[in-house]
Amino acid sequence: MKEKFTVTGMTCSACSAGIERTVKKLEGVRAVEVSLMGESMTVDYDDTVVTAEKIIHAVVELGYGAFKFEENALKEKKPQPNKLKKRFLVSLFFLLPLMYFSMGGMIGLPQPPSVINHTLQMLLSALVIGINFKFFTSGTKALLKKVPNMDTLVALGSAASFLYSFVLTILEYIGKGGHGAHLFYESAAMILVLVTLGKWLEEKSKRKTGDEVEKLIKLMPNTVTVERNGLQATIAFSEIVEGDILVVKQGDYIPVDGKIVEGHAFIDRAAITGESMPVEVSEGDPVTGADIVKSGFLKVLAEKVGADTTLSQIVKMVKEAGASKAPIQKIADKIAGIFVPAVTLIAVVTLFSWLVAGATIAKAANFAISVLVISCPCSLGLATPVAIMAATGRGMSLGILFKDAEALQKAKDINCVLLDKTATLTVGKPVVTDFEGGKNAEFILRLASSIEAKSNHPIAECVKEFTEGKIGEESIEINSYRYEIGKGAVAEYGGKVYYLGNRRLLPPKLLKEAEKKEKAYSKDGKTVVFLADETEIIGVFAIADTLKETSREAVQTLKEKGVRTAMLTGDSENVAKAIAEKVGIDEYFAEALPEDKAKSVQRVRSVGGFVAMVGDGINDSPALKESDIGVAMGTGTDIAIDSADIVLVRGDLSAVPDMIDLSKATVKNIKQNLFWAFFYNCVAIPIAAGVFSAFGVTLNPMIAAACMSLSSLFVVTNALRLTRFKRKKNAAEIDQSTEIKEEKKDMKKTVFIEGMMCMHCVAHVKKALSAIDGVTEVEVSLENKNAVVMLAKEVSGDAITAAIVEAGYEVTAIE
Repeated sequence: MKEKFTVTGMTCSACSAGIERTVKKLEGVRAVEVSLMGESMTVDYDDTVVTAEKIIHAVVELGYGAFKFEENALKEKKPQPNKLKKRFLVSLFFLLPLMYFSMGGMIGLPQPPSVINHTLQMLLSALVIGINFKFFTSGTKALLKKVPNMDTLVALGSAASFLYSFVLTILEYIGKGGHGAHLFYESAAMILVLVTLGKWLEEKSKRKTGDEVEKLIKLMPNTVTVERNGLQATIAFSEIVEGDILVVKQGDYIPVDGKIVEGHAFIDRAAITGESMPVEVSEGDPVTGADIVKSGFLKVLAEKVGADTTLSQIVKMVKEAGASKAPIQKIADKIAGIFVPAVTLIAVVTLFSWLVAGATIAKAANFAISVLVISCPCSLGLATPVAIMAATGRGMSLGILFKDAEALQKAKDINCVLLDKTATLTVGKPVVTDFEGGKNAEFILRLASSIEAKSNHPIAECVKEFTEGKIGEESIEINSYRYEIGKGAVAEYGGKVYYLGNRRLLPPKLLKEAEKKEKAYSKDGKTVVFLADETEIIGVFAIADTLKETSREAVQTLKEKGVRTAMLTGDSENVAKAIAEKVGIDEYFAEALPEDKAKSVQRVRSVGGFVAMVGDGINDSPALKESDIGVAMGTGTDIAIDSADIVLVRGDLSAVPDMIDLSKATVKNIKQNLFWAFFYNCVAIPIAAGVFSAFGVTLNPMIAAACMSLSSLFVVTNALRLTRFKRKKNAAEIDQSTEIKEEKKDMKKTVFIEGMMCMHCVAHVKKALSAIDGVTEVEVSLENKNAVVMLAKEVSGDAITAAIVEAGYEVTAIE
């Protein structure tokens, strides 16, 4: 069986590599993968041979915490106690006087006699070691288990400095020497203090890589209002059950997936889809957990709760992707596994080499300790996982879900994108785009609506929706209705027979005229529905699946990046050609069956194409599996989403170029981190060993400890740049943004208010204004004595004034 565990206390990749090696040695364990950033371990084991408790015990024996992984994706992380910060500050309190006694004499500061001075240094250094003794317990346990880690190196360096100085101090006490010798008490303490500082700053930075996920989790309210048996009550979020009616007011987050049963509102879906524009919803419309009601009031029937909600699935997917290992990480993991023993060997060789060369014990020890302390397995181990976690979190905020780190790494190599048509390039819902009705248009619409009302065919639904949009639900009584499969419907009205369907349904004498019209519309990829009597065609409905607004721009952006694009569709040649021309695609394959799409992927791969297949339906699943990178539209079927490596939550093709750019930025960032980690260790270790001492270039253990801490911090900070990755806007979005800004100028009001005295007043005013129907955003300034109100629709000044007066304040002007 495969089971996941939470592992705490890991500080570097040598820790995770050591845990992997130890657990792999257990009988019955088939495979182990430990994630340093995800603080987790996935174990594939035979539960008849080894138990979960035995696996946990093996990890705990190494000095780490371990317990079974909790599956609740929406559980907010508990604030971590600032142990490292406290350790650093308390250690610093004792380090400062230690530095005074060890180095004060160099700048002429008064010092006590030598024996007292050295005794004080020993005591202060021992206190710092005691405060940071975790380095020694963790490092020793790991060493005894033959899986040494970073703590082992730090403990060895600090212990060697202290013990060397302690021996000299004892010799001084008994008069056997040591007087005037250089001691390393300050180095023993400074190493621990600087490494603790580095770990604290590193931990703060690492937490930021998961901020995008934590922000989503925090969207869920602690309590919700539920209506049961006609009575409203406040319950805990965790107590919501399927079938509950949830009451959601303006400014509230919708807590679960469901359907609106009452109310009307504008909702912001940016948290899930990344779409910034509010969407209008009403009774019957579906909503998703984490949608926020910007204005209005809703009652929502809970259909998916707990782990089944869209938000839970997204959070789980992102966490798993962030904890997974990219192929590029395997090299770093192998090196990290032998890093600590190799550095320890180099330190021993350094010590004896300098002694053989005639150096003093103090000088040789200085170089050996510096080697132990300056080497940094952390930067090597963090190079990939922090970048992966930052990138998957940023991808999620852009509406791009990478299922694992391998997909994130591979997406940069895409040089060919194969696109499904329906619901990928197009909306996926046919609409009437053209109507010919002449002078009797109203009668024709009413007649067509009445005939189509008796059918449940998708085309009939489309025509009916169009007619209702024009004339409402007006209908007339028809007789002798019959449906002819593959052709359309025939009915009688007022003693006449009427035909509503395709060309094959019409009387023979009308076929020539119908064929001419059909040919004209089919050039644009449109399907034609005719309404005719026995003598003439009286109405024409042209139907098409319209392009998504961003499809053309997305294809153009891909072309500019040098990515080949092609369309695969099961539609006819005419429809395929028309859509391809509209969207700017030069290559297309019409009337393609699912197996044809998969074969198309194979053909492109066989000539060197690294293929991304983008689709949404069950018929796209074989091609999604066959491609190098399968990309599913988040609006598509569950089978397509399961078959894909990447999911575009918004179902928007403009995310495909962003997906490639984010992958390229991530891999570039990882390579920068790995280069720095290798370069740092290759340069720092020889310098610490004294190789360049002939040129006056040397390091003492204190500076070495600072360098090691800064190295890890550099890697984490560099990876954090990915959280600021920005998608490139296409021309359409730039135009739309300009229009929105212009529109917002007209939909903004500034209200000047008297009577606000404190931040409580600000909160009261903001609450009063936010409650007004049509208000989407409120910013209140105590300093400027005004409130800036953003509106989704026109709101009168009287309504705004009344709300503020009712709250107890005075309006002086509205602009």
